[in-house]
This record gives sequence, C-alpha cells and structure tokens, in this order.
Amino acid sequence: MRTSTSAIVLAACCVSAAAFAPAANRGQPSFVTQRNMFSGAGDAAPKEDDPEAMENLEKMAAAMGMSVEEYQLGVRARMRMEKDIADIRVTAGDADKGVTVERDGNQPPVHLVVTVTDDGKALGKESLEKELVAALKTAGDQAGKERNQAQAKMMQFIAEEMKSSGMA
Repeated sequence: MRTSTSAIVLAACCVSAAAFAPAANRGQPSFVTQRNMFSGAGDAAPKEDDPEAMENLEKMAAAMGMSVEEYQLGVRARMRMEKDIADIRVTAGDADKGVTVERDGNQPPVHLVVTVTDDGKALGKESLEKELVAALKTAGDQAGKERNQAQAKMMQFIAEEMKSSGMA
C-alpha cells in the first residue's frame, strides 16, 4: 500500500511531539555505538542485530499506518526540525535603553538570556517593565516566525525525500 504525500504531511503535522520519538528500550541498559553513516536514518534506523528494536519500530510504524521506511523518514524529519528550532537565536529589545532578550525557537524557550544594564535600571520600575515585556513579546513573535520556517523546511525535506526514494 502506498501512502500519498499529503497523508505523510498531514501525519507529520498532526501527531504529538512524542509520536516520532524513538521507542525507549526498557528493562536492559543499552549502549549504542553504532553509527549509521550511510543510511541517514540515525536513531530511526532499525538495528538488524536487535530484533526487539526492529519489532518495536515495526509496531510504531503500523500504529501510524505507515511503512517502516515512511516512519523512519518522519523520525528523521522530526529530529532535524527539533535541532533547527533549538538552534534558532532571536534577539530583541533596545540595547541603548539597557534591555535585551535572547532566546531560542522552543516554546517555552530552553535558551533565554535577559540582559538589563544600568541604563535599563535607571529607567525606573514601570518603564523597565514595559521595555522588558515588549522585548519578550517581540522575541517570542520572531521565534514563532522562525519555528514556522523550520516546520516548512521539514515538510520540504519530507517531500524531497519521498520523491527521491520513490515513496511519492
């Protein structure tokens, strides 16, 4: 059964953040030293020497109504998008007024640096508060735009990979 590009795109957009997460291997500690240099699948690649991991991968793909290859593509795309979002750095505020905010693209941010200089403190409580709120809002809005670009990039990646692998 072939899945259409729009079905994959819809599935990638609608599933929760944990849907494409690699299944945790419970019960036994695992130390992965395998490098998938040529497959490009990274953590999503099935481990031929680990039948339990392969079975879990097949179950996750079946639960999503996808083939293993389509599921792996979704995992790779999600991992790339998460890295792109984490790498986003947005700066807002007015350094001349002594208030700047730097954040990443995550919501809520993992990386958040708020800088208030002596000039910012000299503004007084109310003015400083207004500048800080404005800087946080602007940074959040900019990060949202960048997140949307990362999602569009993920969708483009999925479409290109599906074309090149003959899934489309």
